[in-house]
Amino acid sequence: MSTSPIARRIEVLSQIPLFSAFNRDELEALAGRFVDVSYRRGDTVCAEGDEGDTFFVCVSGELEVWGGAPRRIVNRLGPGEFFGEMSLLLGGQRAATVTASRNARLLAVDKSVFEQFFLHNAKVLEAFSRVLSKRLAKMARGEVIAKTSTTIGVTGAPGLEGKTLVASALARLLKEFSGNEVVLVQLEGGRAPGGRSAAALSELARASVDTLQRHLEDVGLTVPVLRIGAAGDDVGEYLPAFNARLGELFRWVVLDLGDARAATAASDASDLLVRIVDQYEPAPAVRGGPRARTLHVVNLHNATSPAVAINQCEPFVIREDEALRGLTAAAQAAHIRDHRRSPAAPALHRLARKILGASVGIALGGGAAFGLAHLGVLKVLEDNDVPIDMVVGCSMGSLVAIGYAAGFTPAEMIDNARRMGTIWNTLWAVLDITLTKPALMTGDRVARLLSPLIGPVKDFDQLALPCRVVATDIETGERVAIGSGSLELAGRASSAVPMLWCPVKREGRILVDGGVADPVPAEVVIQMGADVTIAVNAVPQLRRGVQTVLSKAYRRLKSIDPLSYLAGSRDLPNMVDLIMNSMQTLQYELGNFKAISADVRINPDLSALTWVEFYRPQEFIDRGSEAAERALAEIKRVLTERRTVPRAADDELAAGPLHRHGTAP
Repeated sequence: MSTSPIARRIEVLSQIPLFSAFNRDELEALAGRFVDVSYRRGDTVCAEGDEGDTFFVCVSGELEVWGGAPRRIVNRLGPGEFFGEMSLLLGGQRAATVTASRNARLLAVDKSVFEQFFLHNAKVLEAFSRVLSKRLAKMARGEVIAKTSTTIGVTGAPGLEGKTLVASALARLLKEFSGNEVVLVQLEGGRAPGGRSAAALSELARASVDTLQRHLEDVGLTVPVLRIGAAGDDVGEYLPAFNARLGELFRWVVLDLGDARAATAASDASDLLVRIVDQYEPAPAVRGGPRARTLHVVNLHNATSPAVAINQCEPFVIREDEALRGLTAAAQAAHIRDHRRSPAAPALHRLARKILGASVGIALGGGAAFGLAHLGVLKVLEDNDVPIDMVVGCSMGSLVAIGYAAGFTPAEMIDNARRMGTIWNTLWAVLDITLTKPALMTGDRVARLLSPLIGPVKDFDQLALPCRVVATDIETGERVAIGSGSLELAGRASSAVPMLWCPVKREGRILVDGGVADPVPAEVVIQMGADVTIAVNAVPQLRRGVQTVLSKAYRRLKSIDPLSYLAGSRDLPNMVDLIMNSMQTLQYELGNFKAISADVRINPDLSALTWVEFYRPQEFIDRGSEAAERALAEIKRVLTERRTVPRAADDELAAGPLHRHGTAP
């Protein structure tokens, strides 16, 4: 068969149903009038309002059609589809903007050729009518056409390990979390594993679906593996068509890019790149650039990778995991799937959910003993397979957040809480009076009382999950989201109730309880990169008649104090309760307001309990569990919606930054 450009165009056009209306002679004549045009990712093919003087046919790649108000994607076009016919049939300007979402190759003819070959062909006009009817029906229903597939390239800086681990685990987790079909493509330079030639990619790019299926291998990964070889030049030329062919079979294509030249060439053909780096530096978003969005992974197994403070979604830090040594890639992926608390697993689970647009963050509000309810919330979420990928805490919630991020299970934290205090050692811890610091009490004893919740982990760079804790700069009133340094100091700063416990000096700031500025820091979770946010406000509204043990003891003393009768203070509350009740009122009202930005809000009913009752942990935990049970249906609805809506995993990832980067002091 001839390899001339016209012969190749005839071969392409003959496979498109629209051109079945032409006989062989007409098709040859038409093929000679088409012009090949290519566009890179991000290029505009035509803009709304332009003169409609060209008809296009998509040969390879993918296009997005933008229109409406507000501007949104109204359609996607792939190989074999066409556009521009309506402007030519009706005359006038373009009604929408078409951009290349992947590198695309098109065939184009001008108005004169269109009128000669298309305008008077009844079968062609009938085909145009059918396509137009379908497009109008979809627009009327508000449908957005999902990408046929999403291609993820996994690569790494030279000399760094972990690429195949990430690619294999990611492929398995994407299949499980999304329920869609996934293929892992192992792309090597030169000869492929198993002895296939370097031309394999060029051959498979033109192969039938049946031929592709015959090349798939089962290596025990639960997703099929396709091993091919290609030189760097072949990747750039043939990978877009190869991806399009795989898209007929698989929703997700994960490329394990073993060759540096292949990785460079694959960046234009991938919707998303996952890159292993030795150190992570956030890069500014590139406006209008053709490159795929890149997510960064730091593998601490690499000697050149220093410890990183775990305080936001990206980078995805893989901690050293001895259990993975000596295992095959399939066995490593299985271990990461089955042992989600193993050192390497949390980052890879979070990466897969981030790609799906379904990463979950939780904001745990303050409230002294009320914060024990968070343990019940976390227990219910874990028991019902609701993942938590990142966590933020305020005041008492900061201690629970740190413990959970450090790797404690909710059950372990509940056991610690049950053993933590009696009524006597709680009062001993609370009444830690000082005469030398700007507070009634030092807070040292309370810190020791609550230390079992945090455990032995000392620094943010030792955490398993991204975590921040919120404090308030008492000199400026600013919210301060702490995400680095000492965990103990961060927890103390976040829970230093003004006037009651001593403030904390950190990096030139004087910090007090985060509840003063942001009692339920849902906004911080969003800034960290969570796609789904759960906010828990454990602080109840004050109820008349509910007294703390301090109030009861104080009133008994007042009843036998003659001076209290003379001063008229017998029925007034004590100083500690005055401060804490004021904080409770503030945190209840402001906390509910701050939680508005969350997708799901949880409010345990703790109005019959008080802030000081650390010696009644089970009652707080039970109320938290009950509130979480009530919220489960809504949480699962939101998660299901995020996993199935195309924009989360496709448009947002490919178009720009995944999230607003917050700063962690």
